[in-house]
Amino acid sequence: MKTIAKLAILGSVLALIGGGFLLFRVIHAAEPYKAERGDFVGSWAGPGGARLTVREDGTVTGEKVPNDYAGSAGAATATFSGSGTWTMVKRTTSLANQKIEVTLRTGPKQQATVEMGANGQGAKDGLYIPMSAETEERIVLKKAS
Repeated sequence: MKTIAKLAILGSVLALIGGGFLLFRVIHAAEPYKAERGDFVGSWAGPGGARLTVREDGTVTGEKVPNDYAGSAGAATATFSGSGTWTMVKRTTSLANQKIEVTLRTGPKQQATVEMGANGQGAKDGLYIPMSAETEERIVLKKAS
């Protein structure tokens, strides 16, 4: 009988530890992605030859940056290229991911603006461009080496 009681206690302790670990993982996964200005600086590459170079001084150049989509993260139907500026977007709530706004001059008196978010804490998993407000689908640009 004592052995059964010890096994029951051990099983309960292990279940509590496992449950606590799972709860920690769920809470951690739900945290918004935070990033500092320096986390966005660098060269980024994405599908379809998309490239973005973000500089510390607030300037940016982009090639084939997606700005219209056909329902799939790999299917940009329109892109834009040029040089311009980028700024940090103020987070609307503490639950929002950190984002930047990129504005590129695409021609004489023409410009295009796209909002990109940090994918992962410190943008360690890249930058993302949301495809629509209704879905979680996004185009991801990864840090180029």
